[in-house]
Amino acid sequence: MRKFKMLLMISLLITLAQGMLWADINVSFKNTRKTVLLPETKLDGVNYVRIDHFNSTFNSITKEERADQRLHLYIEGRQFVFLIGSSFYTSTDFSWSMHHPLRRIKDQFYLPAVFVTEHLPLHFKQMEFKNKTLFLPTPKDNSVKVIVLDPGHGGKDPGAVGKGRLQEKVVNLNVCLHLKRMLEEELGVRVVMTRSDDRFVALRDRTKIANEHKADLFLSVHTNAAKARSAVGIETYYLSTAQTSDARAVEALENGVVEKYEGGETEIAKYDALNFILSDLCQTEYLENSNNMALLIQQSLVSGTEASDRGVKQANFYVLRGAFMPAVLIEVGFISNEREEELLGNAEYQERLARTIFEGVKRFKFRYDRIRNI
Repeated sequence: MRKFKMLLMISLLITLAQGMLWADINVSFKNTRKTVLLPETKLDGVNYVRIDHFNSTFNSITKEERADQRLHLYIEGRQFVFLIGSSFYTSTDFSWSMHHPLRRIKDQFYLPAVFVTEHLPLHFKQMEFKNKTLFLPTPKDNSVKVIVLDPGHGGKDPGAVGKGRLQEKVVNLNVCLHLKRMLEEELGVRVVMTRSDDRFVALRDRTKIANEHKADLFLSVHTNAAKARSAVGIETYYLSTAQTSDARAVEALENGVVEKYEGGETEIAKYDALNFILSDLCQTEYLENSNNMALLIQQSLVSGTEASDRGVKQANFYVLRGAFMPAVLIEVGFISNEREEELLGNAEYQERLARTIFEGVKRFKFRYDRIRNI
């Protein structure tokens, strides 16, 4: 009996020891005193963490290179390259061994827990593992948090007016109000409107609002018009020199607000004095990301409305100058076309336009957030 009790005690101690080895990792953020648990999974007697749990905890990004059987991990501005099925990885031209391989089970990757508890503190001096807790600063969140919506025209400036007397400024505002609600409720971002009612706002003040609110994205919504009543479709612009005659025509239409409602040639000269910004923007990330956002919004709009696709174009819009963030101008249809004017005046269609713009913005935000948080 005594021998049986001894064996039972030893078995219990072994079980407890195994349980102690298989415990979630405490991750404590020093400046907020917030602690989260990073779940561990035991695989063949070794503690692992799922890569998606790791990414959500450390605000990191992973990318698989199937051809080379590699997994790239981006965290705190540093890249780690793991060989799938191997214990080795590289960082800053040095190789390291975790003693246990990076594993893939179905579509999920598992990282040896020792990478968290022992290796991260070696690579990042601000991280420290003690008393079964990894201490580190709170990762900076560079995700899109503020979006400025700009309903084109307003007040004394009605914008384009259709044959049925529908005014562009009304359509623009309605679409933006729907879009604002969707962005706030479904993406949780803060939305600032350059106007929330029927008032006139100078073009330069619209991007000024965006800069003052430190906006992450700027979207200007407009309704198109053309002398040819047959012109139809949706197009999205980002800031650059107009490349086509159609783009130049739209540029002239939208920029004509300055001469007509803001004081004429004197004010135009002030806007043209900002041309240096255009060349500066060409050297920054904003132009490329504006193009990417325009592409995703255009694709979503055309797919969701089945409207004619006029593509993504470039033009030198005054309203986009000086916007130091990704910025686009969207032309949601031709108010000069009777069929499209009827659609643009329909409340359900206005909400559908907002929904499709929202889906494009959501897709861009997801990709842009990943880039900005590397």
